[in-house]
Amino acid sequence: MKRLFAIAILLCCIRSAFAQDEQKGVRFGLTFSPQLSWMTASDKNLNGNGTYIGYEYGLLMDILIPKNYAFATGFLFNGCGGKLTYSDPVKFNTYNDSIFAAGTNVDYRLQYIVIPLTMKLRTNQIVYMTYYGQFGFRGGINIRSRADISNLSGNTLDEKIDFGEDVGPVDFGLLVGGGLDYEITGNTAIHVGIQYYNGFIDMTDNTQDYKS
Repeated sequence: MKRLFAIAILLCCIRSAFAQDEQKGVRFGLTFSPQLSWMTASDKNLNGNGTYIGYEYGLLMDILIPKNYAFATGFLFNGCGGKLTYSDPVKFNTYNDSIFAAGTNVDYRLQYIVIPLTMKLRTNQIVYMTYYGQFGFRGGINIRSRADISNLSGNTLDEKIDFGEDVGPVDFGLLVGGGLDYEITGNTAIHVGIQYYNGFIDMTDNTQDYKS
């Protein structure tokens, strides 16, 4: 079975307005994050062939333990993807009776509901700014899968098809990052950071008789 890795990096800033309650030790916020993702494979007959510009948005929550540490989680919608080239003939679950020739390209566009489970290490405030490092894991459930398929010559064979039968239902991997909070008022801050995510689970699910 081929094993795929999904890697995503947030290229630009995450901006969140946090409503803070230091007595309860909980902070909430909203985020919208542009990101760049791509797919790689351990199988020599399957190659990553491009990146996908996507996004992530949703609710963030920090539970402070104590002042300089926090358990960071949230509920996020993630749009990611990547491009793969199959060097050998391949059969997909979506097309029961078709065999695609060597050199077939698949452009995956995927959507997940994501829950991060991470720890943050935070500095004391320095002139309205608090810096942090972040480490942990992230899990996701696939809610939509679309794909464009083309041949070796670049001719489109099918586009915007529902490709859910050929994509695994879950995603899980390592998340690391860092950034800063800039305090605007006593209970509101702008949150800016960058994150790197490396998936552990095979994202594809080809037919049993065409496992690479």
